[in-house]
Amino acid sequence: MGKELEVGTKVIPHNFGPLKGANGNARLQGEEREMVEFWLRFEESKIVEASFISDGDNLEAISALAERVVGLSLEEAQKVDQEDLPLALQALKEALTNLEINLLKGVKRQIKPALEEVKAPKERRTLMVMSGKGGVGKSTVAVNLAISLAKQGLRVGLVDVDIHGPSIPTMLNLPDVTVMQAADGIQPVILGDLYDLEVMSLGFLLENADDPVVWRGPLKNSLISQFLNEVAWGPLDYLIVDLPPGTGDEPLSVAQQLSGKAEGLLVTTPQAVATVDVARSVNFCRQMKIPVAGIVENMAGFVCPHCHTTTAIFRSGGGKSLADHYHLPFLGSIPIDPSMGVAGDAGIPFVQRFEESPIAEIYSEIAKRLNETRSVEL
Repeated sequence: MGKELEVGTKVIPHNFGPLKGANGNARLQGEEREMVEFWLRFEESKIVEASFISDGDNLEAISALAERVVGLSLEEAQKVDQEDLPLALQALKEALTNLEINLLKGVKRQIKPALEEVKAPKERRTLMVMSGKGGVGKSTVAVNLAISLAKQGLRVGLVDVDIHGPSIPTMLNLPDVTVMQAADGIQPVILGDLYDLEVMSLGFLLENADDPVVWRGPLKNSLISQFLNEVAWGPLDYLIVDLPPGTGDEPLSVAQQLSGKAEGLLVTTPQAVATVDVARSVNFCRQMKIPVAGIVENMAGFVCPHCHTTTAIFRSGGGKSLADHYHLPFLGSIPIDPSMGVAGDAGIPFVQRFEESPIAEIYSEIAKRLNETRSVEL
């Protein structure tokens, strides 16, 4: 954090942005559906630093509140005069009092500031979502897997480095997002209605969604470096990196910049032409010394909504065979559902719109297996 910055017509307060070394965190929603997230750092039972992020307009008032609690103990912070708090932020006092906040859709998360013992933060897992060829539904898998992980109470970042085809803004219905720069770096877009998910994409920086990106390698590498190193992600459990297909500039740049810190997550469809291309991605990971977290098979059969018979349009079993051949974890098979395209075009991810569907359950199981599985060195 540092001095105030002016971005467009907004003045960004000095205490705007995630707080490094925070050991208390709370996310809440105001009366106007604006999201506010606070980070607190404690030393000897005192709040020594506080910062925040909000997608609302009342940044000065929130900044003043964050400043107000610095120097106070948890008990003293609980006694801050309620009349001084904007209505949208009164929930913060309740969060500090109960050490519990109500998240959207009835989901609850416990927040336990480390008043006596500061525990080391969990190491972030960075997953490079890759495919050897286009058209296998890689971005669809990346988005729905990110949300499935977030639904399980994990903090997830999703970064779209498909420079020439950034589809995530469309899939998340984010056509008119303005990216802000603060003292701590570029601020990711916080999706308040999608659990605990932060997003960054080149699509947010284009004046028009259909503008072509005519860039050579050095410009691509520069943008990828910014997205990986200069975005002020909060404390994350997972960073999902959605890559373009193949093994060209973007995957190579990400692999080099995240050397030793990333894992590959390979997406394929069942037919041989796709698995052969994904085998190239396996060999790319081997050459770049990237461990592989697992293989996901997409479009694994079509289930008729009328007779419930499964038709293997692209054959079956290719993903499992590929995983067995390379001794890699097989995370699961996702069937085709016509509603998948409808949901994506509407900007409502499938696992959010059809939460009770069999496919949403499959994504949930894949997320659980991913959490329980360690990556394999090739």
